[in-house]
Amino acid sequence: MKNRSAILLLSTALVAPLAQAEITGNVTLTSDYRVKGISQTGENPAIQGGFDYAHDAGFFAGAWASSVDFFEAGDSWDNDESIEIDLYAGYFGLLGDHASYDVTLYRYFYPGAIDNIDYNELILGADIGPLRLAYGYANDYIDLGEDYHYVEANYGLELPAEFGLELHLGYSFGGFFDDPAAAGLEEYVDYGLTLSRSLAGVDLSLAYLDTDIDAPYAIHGDYLANQEAWVVSLSKGF
Repeated sequence: MKNRSAILLLSTALVAPLAQAEITGNVTLTSDYRVKGISQTGENPAIQGGFDYAHDAGFFAGAWASSVDFFEAGDSWDNDESIEIDLYAGYFGLLGDHASYDVTLYRYFYPGAIDNIDYNELILGADIGPLRLAYGYANDYIDLGEDYHYVEANYGLELPAEFGLELHLGYSFGGFFDDPAAAGLEEYVDYGLTLSRSLAGVDLSLAYLDTDIDAPYAIHGDYLANQEAWVVSLSKGF
């Protein structure tokens, strides 16, 4: 969830009345940009970054971008995408001392693409202590007129020596999987483990990611890879 930094900021801002609003930024270098377990960069590195605005009344908004590359140049499916830009806005609220909820509307843009694949997604989330649950709904996924649903659960653990561990489980389903553009791909599960630590103001993470996608749709490497992978990321907030 790309607005997580804004939500974490708000959880602090809501208990600090003197902070009316705050703008933060972030930049990330990752060895592979994966969404729902599928590589968006042909297993190549990606540069990413964004800005978040968070008000202590609960409203937030932001913009985030990443390099992408879905298909090899010359491939019949190549659509010339090279960048993804996400604009989002939403509302965050507390539910007692240890729980919160958030509602976020995203608009995903792919400028320079030959065929339009821009789309909207609504995400509903809830944090209960270290557990995060979220549901995403896109009514017109990649401009195909089909719906895409995604449910996920994430659980964070604090480890010794200031390390953190997050467990992730997600499930993709919906009408998109019946569309010819899905090329026979069926509804699937993705999962992962991420070990993280901050060092000298830089957030370091090592993630193991995988899906249950079976042959003949399992891709073990290169473009749209969807099988097990190790992903290293360096992030800096400002």
